Amino acid sequence: MHYHLPDTLRHWPWKADVNPYYQAAKAESVAWIESFKPFSPEAQTSFNKCDFSLLAACTYVKSNFYNLRSCCDAMHVFFVLDEYTDQLNAEGTKVLCDASMNAILHPDRARPHDDSIIGEICRQFWQRARRGAPKCAQERFVSSWQKYLVSLIQQAERRAQSYICTIDEYLAARYQNIGVIPSIALLEICLEVDIPHEVLEHPAITALTKYTTHLVTIANDMCSYKREVLSNNAAYNAITVFMVHDATDISGAFQRVSDLHDKLAKQFLDTRADVLAHRNGVPSWGSQLDHDVNAYIDGLGMWVRGNDEWHFKSARYFGDEGTVIQKTRKVIMA
Repeated sequence: MHYHLPDTLRHWPWKADVNPYYQAAKAESVAWIESFKPFSPEAQTSFNKCDFSLLAACTYVKSNFYNLRSCCDAMHVFFVLDEYTDQLNAEGTKVLCDASMNAILHPDRARPHDDSIIGEICRQFWQRARRGAPKCAQERFVSSWQKYLVSLIQQAERRAQSYICTIDEYLAARYQNIGVIPSIALLEICLEVDIPHEVLEHPAITALTKYTTHLVTIANDMCSYKREVLSNNAAYNAITVFMVHDATDISGAFQRVSDLHDKLAKQFLDTRADVLAHRNGVPSWGSQLDHDVNAYIDGLGMWVRGNDEWHFKSARYFGDEGTVIQKTRKVIMA
């Protein structure tokens, strides 16, 4: 059996790019995460093939070296936590999430001797990443990290119940646990912009953030579907959601997901145009803040493109066949 991946970003104006500090930041970040010995040697090798530093380099393309290294660390934190919690029930997931949150809230405090390594990994990451970061960006990261952790616990509860969400329930939950909102707070740090809360809480800007998160979620679900089916872990995927609730096959589900992606992409671009033109209720916040907001929106657009690019350049979803699949769009379920 096979299926075709739609070219969802065929009209997306942001083009693929890679941060020039990618290799150097990757070397430091991989050495850092390996120092904790989070996996067996064999599992660590498989983890490294996913190249989570490349995800950072494709999405934070304008970052300086220091901040890119922090973003590489962040991607490693996300996916180590993901690997650990995927094997746990809700109670076990909560223990790790509590350790993580405590470490983020107290990055200068030594961790208890009996703490999970997750706590120390999170502590070291945030202690470094927040250095010199704008106060508002720090506050947004901490707040969004807490919501992300709560969503991981919810996901563990649903996994235990074999519960298949509706598409609205699914997107609402994934809005938090895909990890994009904390990643966007890091984007502000990388861009070195200090945008007040009231500006980023304007309805047009929050809409752009929502569209970005959903676009990343949908793209991830399409590319991860084969991997999740083969590991019997595809219940929490938009393809499965549409197959179950719309009583359709794989082809029909991919078409529905593709149509949803197209709709969201258009909404993003239309809203961006409103912000740039200061229309439909979007004000000017002054020349400097307008410049920073425009840079922020460009960063969101690049996050969508870079995430999609990483799906094919990394070995996480398609092994060594990623670049071929990116061209042919054909995925064989074997």
